[in-house]
Amino acid sequence: MASAGRQLMASLLLALGVAGVAGVHANDTGDNSPSSLRLSGFGTLGLSHTRSDHDWLLAREQTQVGASSASSALVDSRLGLQLNWAPAERWDTALQLVLRQRAKDASLGEAVEWAFVGYQISADWHLRLGRTSPDVFLQADLRNVGYALPWVRPNIEFYGWMPINSLDGADLSHIWHTEHADWTAKVQLGNGLNTIQALRIDDSLRIRNRNTAVLTLSREAGHWLIKASYARADIHVKPNANLRLLQQALQQITALPVPSVAQQAQNLSDDLYPQGLTQYASLGLQYQSSTWFGSAEASHVHLASGLSAGWRGYASLGRRWQRLSAYLIAGRSQADKMPNAAPLNWQAELTPVIGAPNAAMATGLGTLAAEAANTARFEQSSIGLGLRYDFAPRMALKLQVDQVNTQANGAGSWRHNTSESGSSQIYSATLDFVF
Repeated sequence: MASAGRQLMASLLLALGVAGVAGVHANDTGDNSPSSLRLSGFGTLGLSHTRSDHDWLLAREQTQVGASSASSALVDSRLGLQLNWAPAERWDTALQLVLRQRAKDASLGEAVEWAFVGYQISADWHLRLGRTSPDVFLQADLRNVGYALPWVRPNIEFYGWMPINSLDGADLSHIWHTEHADWTAKVQLGNGLNTIQALRIDDSLRIRNRNTAVLTLSREAGHWLIKASYARADIHVKPNANLRLLQQALQQITALPVPSVAQQAQNLSDDLYPQGLTQYASLGLQYQSSTWFGSAEASHVHLASGLSAGWRGYASLGRRWQRLSAYLIAGRSQADKMPNAAPLNWQAELTPVIGAPNAAMATGLGTLAAEAANTARFEQSSIGLGLRYDFAPRMALKLQVDQVNTQANGAGSWRHNTSESGSSQIYSATLDFVF
């Protein structure tokens, strides 16, 4: 707790306000003069119900525990508080706190999503120091702001795997204008520490990203926005006690004088969790008009180890009728690697070396390792229909129904997932607001 307290205090000292959430300001008075202070916020009251042919439970992302029963008010509910302060001309400070369900053993400091000091170098250049969001999605700054999104939640196949919510460091952005478009380029450098949930076994892991670099280029023209992002980071996962014991046992098997088994054991050990260089690339397209709205994003994640690498994408299209909107959204995630298979050949190959009882025990450990590694695979598709009704200023009610089809060994986004394929329906309702 001491380290969490130091992390939170450092974040609080970095900034005293939020620079806004992509134009969503609940208390935007238009006063940007030095020393102006503005408090605003956002929130979602959500309720979801899941019907599945297994006892799987809904989890919106890897950084939360997930639902505790088929019906849950915790998965989508959240409250955000923002404080803006402009201490002097060209200077701005920003703080954003997001209260929501997080992973088991997540630190208090992880509730600080933004905490930065910004300086407007010139009309076209802006520098920020502190904690910001990795700018790798169209909705990078809006994932928690339900009112700013057309859907009940961002698409799980595309957004749900992301283990990094914040980045501590610096970013520099540059804007320029051409005859037909507005351009923005941004570079981010920094480190981060986040807690992710091992959803099958209800445990958590600490994931540290070092030497992180993010490059983003976006072009906006008329109703259209296109955005390309690239990120790289050195990922270091701190395994829990069970994973450490399993990895130690696999390392003992790699030392046995049976090359084929030793190599398989090493591969299983490497796949238990991601470690090392991680690269991410994405492309997003968005359309907004008074009547129609739509977006689509696709990404690829490359990992040095682990099985959560792969392709992800979604597409959405909607229409507005004054205060009522209707939309369709579909997503898909496809793993790069095939699932690990149980090492059925170990019994026969190891028995002459270590005896039948020990060979059986080693085979059991290999099977357990294969199953543990496979829990990180995301391989499923979904299609959803929804309605949004803006019944009052700065308030919106949403209803959404999703059909999700999950492949065998691809249920990494579900709490209490198993290795079987599955079919699930999710019924959701949210009340979103800003203030």
